[in-house]
Amino acid sequence: MAEIAEKETPWRIVFRKFGMTQAELARAIGVDRSKISVALRDDHGIINAHDQVKLMKAAKRAGVNLKASDLLPVIP
Repeated sequence: MAEIAEKETPWRIVFRKFGMTQAELARAIGVDRSKISVALRDDHGIINAHDQVKLMKAAKRAGVNLKASDLLPVIP
């Protein structure tokens, strides 16, 4: 799993919580691996509503403790 050194974004938080490779997470939510790669490089890392639902379902199947607040940006 690649280290993500930039600021925490919703996608980076979710990626870390799943503890999977980009390809594994992509398969778990039914998207192309490139979507995960692009999302992790984005400085804002906003997760759209459709992907939020996919992530919550995948987290439930995988036993990952994912909370709704993990999917939202932190506003300082």
